Amino acid sequence: MKQAFIEQAKIMRQPVILLEGTRKVPEEHAQRLHALANFLAASLPDAVFRSGNAQGADTFFFQGLVAANPERLEYILPYPNQGKQRIPPKASVFALEDLTPEELKAVVDITLAASPELESLIRAYLARGRNRVTVKAMYLLRDAFKIIGAESLALPPADFAFFFVNQDNPLTGGTGHTIRVCRAMQVPVFTQDDWGVWL
Repeated sequence: MKQAFIEQAKIMRQPVILLEGTRKVPEEHAQRLHALANFLAASLPDAVFRSGNAQGADTFFFQGLVAANPERLEYILPYPNQGKQRIPPKASVFALEDLTPEELKAVVDITLAASPELESLIRAYLARGRNRVTVKAMYLLRDAFKIIGAESLALPPADFAFFFVNQDNPLTGGTGHTIRVCRAMQVPVFTQDDWGVWL
C-alpha cells in the first residue's frame, strides 16, 4: 500500500495531503506522527500539507514539519487567529470568512450531506453568526473546507487524508465528521491501521 500511494501521489503536480486526527493522542504515539509527516515530506517534495490546527494529532503531525517545511503548510481555521501560537510565520492561513458566499454554501452542503444530524447547529450559525453555542458549527464547517478547498483562494481540494483516530470509535466527533466528508468527496483515507506499518 505504501508504494502504491507514493507512486499515485508522485503523478500529481502538487498533491494536497491532510494530516488530521483525534485530540487525545497517547504520548507514546506522538513520535510516530512526527515520523509519518517527515516520511511524507521527504518522499513527496512537491506535496502541500493541510491541517485544521487543532490540538492533538494535527499539532503532532505538523510539529514534524514546521522547522524544515513551513512554506509547505496550510492552516484552515474556523475564524482568524484561532490557535495562532501554533502557526509558523511562513505557513499559509485561511479562515471560513475568506470564502465567497457560493463557496460557503458548498461547504455547508457537503457538511450536511456527511453529517445530517448537524443541521440545526449549522443553521443556527448561519442565522446568528458566531456565539458560544454556534462556534462548534464553525469548526465542523472548517473540517469540510479543508477537504473541498476554495477556487477563489487558489486552494485545490485535498487529494489524500491521513488520520490518527480513536480506535475504539474512529468516526466520533470532528475527526469522524472529517472522515465522512473525505469519503463523500472520494478522498482516500489512511488511518494508523494503514500507515502504521509503513514506518
